[in-house]
Amino acid sequence: MKILVPVDFSDITNVVLRVVKRIAEAHGGEVVLFHAVSPAVYIPYPESLTVDVIDVRILQEIEESKKKEAEEKLKGFTDFLKPVPSMVIVDIGDPRDLILEAEEKESPDLLVIGSHKKGLVEKILIGSTAEKVVKHSKKPVLVIKGSEPTFSKKVLIAYDFSKTAEKTVDFALKFLKPFKLKVEILHIDEPIDIPVVEKIGEALYEKYRSEKRNYVEKLKERFSSEGFEVSTSFVSARNPSEAIVTFVKENPDIELLMMGSRGLSGLKRILLGSTSTEVFRKVDIPILIYKEEAE
Repeated sequence: MKILVPVDFSDITNVVLRVVKRIAEAHGGEVVLFHAVSPAVYIPYPESLTVDVIDVRILQEIEESKKKEAEEKLKGFTDFLKPVPSMVIVDIGDPRDLILEAEEKESPDLLVIGSHKKGLVEKILIGSTAEKVVKHSKKPVLVIKGSEPTFSKKVLIAYDFSKTAEKTVDFALKFLKPFKLKVEILHIDEPIDIPVVEKIGEALYEKYRSEKRNYVEKLKERFSSEGFEVSTSFVSARNPSEAIVTFVKENPDIELLMMGSRGLSGLKRILLGSTSTEVFRKVDIPILIYKEEAE
């Protein structure tokens, strides 16, 4: 397993590195540490001041100095990750764009990124690097937030019967296999408004619901056969994202949430929204979002 890890040297970095090492050791993986250096910004003096325009070469020297400093810090992190093989990449530019470029170039199996708490104004003005990666990445993304997952407690898998959900289950079985933990499969049962005679509509809905329960039981058997202790939950709600967030809050033993994202294109994302993005914004625990290519 190849893991791409964007690092910003903030307080959450140590937590992210511990989690990454745990995953890489369990899967015999390798790690790519990535850091984006912010470009040197030149603010010109007013024309009334007789100060020469700063030489562009000085800006380049500043950026190169920052780049070398970052490379040295990342090399120190590679010592921590041993015996896991690792390499470092440093680039200059907007972190949100460069992370996605690094993903395309390195083609990792998983991205692991830390998410910081931001104030409302800051979110509106500059957004979130982690959120942009979650929205636009084409690979599974594990976002570390709220707490540090130890992969020894309970993982919640949100399942909605889509093709993406099926692939998420396949990924979860492989990803979680090396760890001893409990698994809970959650389905949010959205009411279906059927414009037919009331009793017929209720009968159809109950049959459909029964079939879904039977299928989830088969999923439970798949996980059980791999040695996991598994439970299932059905929750009726009209808003899946709100229901998932509420379920997580009401079950403090859950240390990681896994769910799929269909990877909608830009226009579809604007028109339809994204359950995974809404959940990501609101839950206070680590979340792993399985991604597919945009349609």
